[in-house]
Amino acid sequence: MPAIIRRHQIGKQSVEANDLVENTIQIAIPIHLLAKSVSVAIDSTGVKERTGSFTLTSEMVKHLKEAYLEARADAPSATDAKVDVELYNESDGAVVTSVSFEGEGGSKISNNIADTLKTLTGKVLCGRINVTTASATAGATQTFCSIVLRLVLGIS
Repeated sequence: MPAIIRRHQIGKQSVEANDLVENTIQIAIPIHLLAKSVSVAIDSTGVKERTGSFTLTSEMVKHLKEAYLEARADAPSATDAKVDVELYNESDGAVVTSVSFEGEGGSKISNNIADTLKTLTGKVLCGRINVTTASATAGATQTFCSIVLRLVLGIS
């Protein structure tokens, strides 16, 4: 038989933020830079797709504890290419972080980039799919299913 609560009591003292252990409350916010599948040619080098531009605001990094670039791709039609999925700083023309697919599909996650993002407030960021080593197979392609910047906020 399940237990039944017959009495309850709420203390007279309210819980304050100082009463919580640091980062007791965490919220993960996904920023979808590529939310649809896109097939790119991998038989030549260069940026094949640019997606999801947004301005990184101070509010987005105020309680930032962790941040990761995540990407998912299907297996390529040829396995001799290297494709980087990048978080790109359009304002300064620089790659913030990237994950690489070298002849394989699957899911990839970058290292924690929270400290780097905190220095980029006010900058315009986007996702990019960049073929850095071309396949020798003419017509080779790879399909990318998603690119997500995951922000983990710690509140307390």
